[in-house]
Amino acid sequence: MHVMPKPAEIKRILKDHGLAPKKWMGQNFLVDPSYLRKIVAASGVQRGDSVVEVGAGLGALTETLVEWGVRVWALEVDAGFFRVLEEKFAFTDQVQLVHADALRYDFQGLAKTIGRLKVVANLPYSISSRLLFRIHENRDIFSSLHILLQREVAERLVAEPGTKDYGILSVFLAVNAEVDILFHIPARAFFPAPDIVSSLVRVSFLKEPIVAVPDRGLLTNLVRSSFAERRKTLRNTLRARPIPGVTMEAVLKAAEEAEIDLARRGETLSPEEFARFAAAVHAHASEG
Repeated sequence: MHVMPKPAEIKRILKDHGLAPKKWMGQNFLVDPSYLRKIVAASGVQRGDSVVEVGAGLGALTETLVEWGVRVWALEVDAGFFRVLEEKFAFTDQVQLVHADALRYDFQGLAKTIGRLKVVANLPYSISSRLLFRIHENRDIFSSLHILLQREVAERLVAEPGTKDYGILSVFLAVNAEVDILFHIPARAFFPAPDIVSSLVRVSFLKEPIVAVPDRGLLTNLVRSSFAERRKTLRNTLRARPIPGVTMEAVLKAAEEAEIDLARRGETLSPEEFARFAAAVHAHASEG
């Protein structure tokens, strides 16, 4: 493999192929080799491992993973960048190129082929939140994520209850995973340089949630309803945005059993409280 090109060389590659980074898609390429190596080292991948990369771009991270001895399933939706990747990795069987939209890709099928999925990726910022929701929905087939995100998004994932950054995804991930911000990467490490700082986030999915939740869908609906109107109390929010298939009577009984004060706002409940509340709602809804 050749050394990852500097910005001038990247400009030439883009020009030769008639390409340009699309700002609306969040196409900013990490080009600093020290940060590329730092990401791969932090991911803990070993020689012979199989990883999934979403948004391979021009292949900088892909190349670093290959140098580490890793087998890469590299997803890229942009047809122009995909052609560059085909040229670049034509002579190695360590890279399986996949021309696909990660928001629609069959990760379940891939997991049947290579086992639980490890993701190492500089996610396109335009799809990062939507992709995380999709990964969460399919969390049984993922073991870990080491992903570059916009710093503001990363901080939302680890936000504490009651803060402005705390939200639905904060709860979902905390119930089912350990989430950490490992380090930040400055804009100058990218081409073109974005207007934001990026963060490497590690998501390690748990074998079991922090509290047993008999009905995943019910937890999802409870959390979404609870955050629908952040300024209202849980009692008023859950009356206005009822959980599908659950009576308010069941909600009231469950809140008492789970020791959830419905005079609180949803954004003040911890992930553990949400899980405990959902388990109690499930029990009382089943009685009904």
